[in-house]
Amino acid sequence: MSTDYCVYLMMKKYGLIILWTASLLLAATGCVQPVEIAPPAEREVFVKCVLEKGRNTQRAVLLYSGGIGESDFKPVENATLVVNGPVKSYSRNKDYGFHHIGNGVYEVPLDPVDGAEYRLKVAIPGRDTLEAVTRMPQSFSVSSLIIPPEIWLEEGNNNKPDLNPWAFFKCHISYERMRASGGRSLLSEMPGMIFHLDSLAHHHLYVLGRIEDSSGVIAPITQFATNHKLVDKVNANGKKYGLYMDAEISDASSRQRYDVYTKQCYSDLSLHDGYLRIDFPEDYDNGLRDIYQVILSSGQEPEEAVRIDATRSFAVVGDFNYEYWGTFDRQKPHPVLYFCSLSEEYDRYMKSVRALFTNAEGDLLTTLYRESSGYSNIRGGYGVFGAVSALRHDCDLQKEYVFGGRKEGQYVPYPAYPATLPEL
Repeated sequence: MSTDYCVYLMMKKYGLIILWTASLLLAATGCVQPVEIAPPAEREVFVKCVLEKGRNTQRAVLLYSGGIGESDFKPVENATLVVNGPVKSYSRNKDYGFHHIGNGVYEVPLDPVDGAEYRLKVAIPGRDTLEAVTRMPQSFSVSSLIIPPEIWLEEGNNNKPDLNPWAFFKCHISYERMRASGGRSLLSEMPGMIFHLDSLAHHHLYVLGRIEDSSGVIAPITQFATNHKLVDKVNANGKKYGLYMDAEISDASSRQRYDVYTKQCYSDLSLHDGYLRIDFPEDYDNGLRDIYQVILSSGQEPEEAVRIDATRSFAVVGDFNYEYWGTFDRQKPHPVLYFCSLSEEYDRYMKSVRALFTNAEGDLLTTLYRESSGYSNIRGGYGVFGAVSALRHDCDLQKEYVFGGRKEGQYVPYPAYPATLPEL
């Protein structure tokens, strides 16, 4: 059963509307006194169409609005939908028509292009045409590094080089060089797993997480924290990441001490429920413009520590554990992060929805679904026509290179790669 068909059934039976895509899901329940249901021709039309990069088929849901009851939210069965814009195989703008697959759900074969503008038109007999415009997010990439905490390196021989993924002696030598040179280093400023977003454009970034194995998604990651200076605080829950700290480390193993030292660096960060929303301008600067970082030669020997620009780097932590200590079976449960860039329209819509959840008193009423209740870019109706592009980062490690038929060198993170949004 499709996600969008489930949306329709839930709305019809319970007055519940899905206000997110398959993986960015926010649900609102309504409870009001019985109301008179207007015939479909007098109702407003709700439209949800979010273009997703990486999917060859895009979907739209059309529904007539109404009150709460068995026959409230009626699917729009007789609409004609057209989206205009380019595709990867044809760079010029062209009309692409949707076909109805049932229960107010429409589909169109379309693989959208980074940065391109798309126009949606919805024609329903007896009504004015509904129109909306959105633009796909610009291209972006997310790279990652694993940085050991400074205090862990200071423990010297208490560590076991065969367990850690950086070939301990190399990191230790590099750390000593940094300390001798003076100044700051990433070892002390931002240990653990750090990410770097590369793009020439402004991005509305949402970070989601799932626990996955070979069968797919097992569970969502529910708590996140970040040291990014522009993280949205609207879904901060008042708790600190430090609640995940181990109480005692004096007799812990090297591996446990490493984890504790890393967490200590982020213990004061605020936890966020469900996701992180980060405004990421093209000129974002976290202040780490001139900072030391180890550079390895082609032979994997440490060269002189160099100063780098880490102004676009940030950490993501939460109620999940990164496997720092070597490769493991990727078929087993492990955390996965999704970095999702939303179009301006979709981001504004989601912010308005979140504000309604935050400010609502008691049950959310049907006014939540009316255009006056929040942002909508559907002219002649309400809802959203937006776009999203996602990168997936598997939270496990790989050997950096193969030498003499053997995997050698330090362990490094898997690179983030284009992906569709995860299932729930």
